[in-house]
Amino acid sequence: MQIQNFYIQSIPKQLLIGFFIGLWLFLFLYFVEPFDMYQLRPNERTFASLGYSVVGVLTYSLLIPVQYLLYNIRKSWSWLHESAMILSLLILSGITSYLFFKFVLLPNEPNTYKFGFFFSQRVIPTMFLVLPVMIFLRWMMGDKTVVETKTETKESTIVIKGENKAEVLHIKESELVFIESANNYVRVFYLLDGKLKSELFRNKISVLQKEFPFLLKTHRSFLIHPIHFLEWKRESSQTILILKPETIEIPVSKTYKKTLVEKFINPAE
Repeated sequence: MQIQNFYIQSIPKQLLIGFFIGLWLFLFLYFVEPFDMYQLRPNERTFASLGYSVVGVLTYSLLIPVQYLLYNIRKSWSWLHESAMILSLLILSGITSYLFFKFVLLPNEPNTYKFGFFFSQRVIPTMFLVLPVMIFLRWMMGDKTVVETKTETKESTIVIKGENKAEVLHIKESELVFIESANNYVRVFYLLDGKLKSELFRNKISVLQKEFPFLLKTHRSFLIHPIHFLEWKRESSQTILILKPETIEIPVSKTYKKTLVEKFINPAE
């Protein structure tokens, strides 16, 4: 499965995102003239817009090595890391923007905004305008990390029923060992916690053979699950199948012997 990552290992891509952030800031501040930018003369507005955009590029660029260090420590980049990066960018850009505003843009103005007002009324609203652009660019340029996830395959459960509604057995397919016919009944042998158990049902072996086609018929009275086959055994003229785990002996009639030999001895032929 591929997961799109916000972390970007390529330094040129990171710098390109910083450039687009600065460009977006410049265009927004210069043409929209938010806050008190409209009070500035054209040359002052250009200088202010350019200055704030440079602040945006620099603060984003300063966080690139921090991202690199954090990613290499954790070997991953989560939403928590992304949130921490955005918060750091907000704080760093707020401080740097205020220094630019206080000491570069209006160095001789005694009645400038306090940091608290500037941060809450200027930096945070601007950050909300920058965030969608930054997140979009980071998502688009983000590295794709292949993550292998182990999925557990659930084994199918089979339901064996008798003519009586109370005769119901729910077991895993691999737990069914064999079925033996007994007149109008069948005895189902299955594993429970590794031990062989049996239940008697009023049913016909032919019905269960159609219901569970993975079973193999060895004799008119026996159906076996092939995964439990252990070995062959011969007693005089009688062929017998041995099933695990408790070395159960199942008779094999001549009618089904050829099919069983091809299944267990010559599976490729």
